[in-house]
Amino acid sequence: MQRLEAMTNARHRRREAGWPGDGPPDERHLQIAGAFARAEDLISRHASRPVVLNARQRADLDAARTRIMHTLYLGAHGVSVAVGHHLRGLESKVAIHGTLPAGQSLRQVRTAYEHLAAFEQLAGAIVAKTYPAALAGEHRDPPAASRLAQALADWDVVAHRALVDDPRTADLMLAARTQALILTGSNALLRSAAAAGYVDRTHHDDRLEPALVATQERWETLAVTMAALTPPHERRTNPDLTAASLEVRATLRELLLDAATTATPALIAQRTDLGLIPSTVGQALAANLDLAHLTSQALHDRRLTGAARGIHDMATAIWRSESHPNMIDGSPLQAAVAPKDLLANRAIPLPRAIRGQILDAAGSLVEVAATAMSAGSQLGGRAPALPRDADPSSSPGRVTQDRVVGLGTSRDLPAMGCER
Repeated sequence: MQRLEAMTNARHRRREAGWPGDGPPDERHLQIAGAFARAEDLISRHASRPVVLNARQRADLDAARTRIMHTLYLGAHGVSVAVGHHLRGLESKVAIHGTLPAGQSLRQVRTAYEHLAAFEQLAGAIVAKTYPAALAGEHRDPPAASRLAQALADWDVVAHRALVDDPRTADLMLAARTQALILTGSNALLRSAAAAGYVDRTHHDDRLEPALVATQERWETLAVTMAALTPPHERRTNPDLTAASLEVRATLRELLLDAATTATPALIAQRTDLGLIPSTVGQALAANLDLAHLTSQALHDRRLTGAARGIHDMATAIWRSESHPNMIDGSPLQAAVAPKDLLANRAIPLPRAIRGQILDAAGSLVEVAATAMSAGSQLGGRAPALPRDADPSSSPGRVTQDRVVGLGTSRDLPAMGCER
């Protein structure tokens, strides 16, 4: 950690003429940095004397160090990819035009990229020694029995308020991503419930899973569109919406992840009462349809704006696909986005063609959400079949207080992704 800190401080001290300056912040990295700052404050205020740690505490500490280093490694990789993309763009301009626009420096970008690559390589070498083996000793409190249902209910209320009061592309993007996450997690929970006998397996495989996957994909598509239409300076989302989304994400991770892998159905059964999952997911699917309708209504709002570059890219794609695939000159793009707006990437009103395309996507989302709710209408708790001599207390789905809970983590499910 000290080596990485020294590399970072040296890089900041050698920045030339303030280059590259402060750009638009990344909200997720700011949240991570805020968590680290709060942890540092707690430690500095309360860890006044050395404490003798037992074996479990040392294992948890090692897991925390591994997670911190893994976070730094992933952050460095993301920045390195972005800078590398920018570097290749500048090299292409030099190859074509022989020069760069004022304020751009190929040398500075290449130097920054090399420093980032060195940082990433060092952090990656450290992570490779401990990840994910060190996470086996990570401590996790047992999941609360009602946390999932409460998190979904709170999210439903907050999402409705945010999208009704002041619909913005950033909030629509977060709502779509969270709904996609909820559907992915619901499908995983239903799969475990079906394995335990609480959901008919044939019904799940033939109707529920295809409907959930289709709806999740529509939400993801809408989230990508809203991300492209959100200007960099307007990416800050509604605080209440962000908090509710983070709670949903944390709750699903708590149930569905085991260290760095997906939890098995048996472990999920230890962590939650699978007999309650069908009812909880059924309510979530009903709320999902209502939120799809609300999202469609929000997209009809004439106050909704979009980033000029995102609108330009969408308009270009529409023009190429619908009119003249090989022709750009003479298209209506010049009327859709003014050059000064495109240069500054300002928020501008959505052109009719763009709004129409988005509304078509929203209509398709409502259709698949209705199909998913219909498929989930038959969900209902029922006791799994047990042998006559079986001990009921040993069956999956017993009350949470009687379980020995496995240790989990907070990494995303593979299918729950992050735009990552």
